[in-house]
Amino acid sequence: MKIQMLKVAAAAALLILPVTATAADEIPRAASTPQTAKNWVAPAGKNLAQSIVDGIVAGHPELVSITIHAVPAGMTDYTMIAGTFPDRVGNVSSPGDVITAKKGVTQVESKWGTPDFNKKVSILVPLKDQSGKYLPVTMVLAFKQSPDSGLIDIDFMQPGVRIRDAVASKIPSTEALFSIVK
Repeated sequence: MKIQMLKVAAAAALLILPVTATAADEIPRAASTPQTAKNWVAPAGKNLAQSIVDGIVAGHPELVSITIHAVPAGMTDYTMIAGTFPDRVGNVSSPGDVITAKKGVTQVESKWGTPDFNKKVSILVPLKDQSGKYLPVTMVLAFKQSPDSGLIDIDFMQPGVRIRDAVASKIPSTEALFSIVK
């Protein structure tokens, strides 16, 4: 009975809501994040943002993952435009990622209350361009953490900011992050 009522409610909602996309328009979700919608597909080739991620990963074994979030041209939603999880590129960004980009604030996420607590600490930093100007772009750096390390969440902030500052010279603008590189 309950399932039948839900089906009726869903059908009624479809009659009221305007449909703006068809099943053919939907972008498949990443297997690793099936609950997160995708709203963008990266063009063929590697963009500057992905090149920056790849360079950071190569030089920083203390990192678990990196992602970069921005608004693709012609869109209004923040989106993961590069990262160490290629299947997640195109995912809609989380509210925390958006806050960092819009307000230019650095955030520390200790992952308290999640299975990742004491395994990783994420630092969300707004990216800067070559001139040192903050961009409406977030880079999320997830550092390996161990309960035996003696480190606390804020101990990862300075290394995160240093990594961010080291890549600024490679970023002429937000738009450049989307450009294809060789």
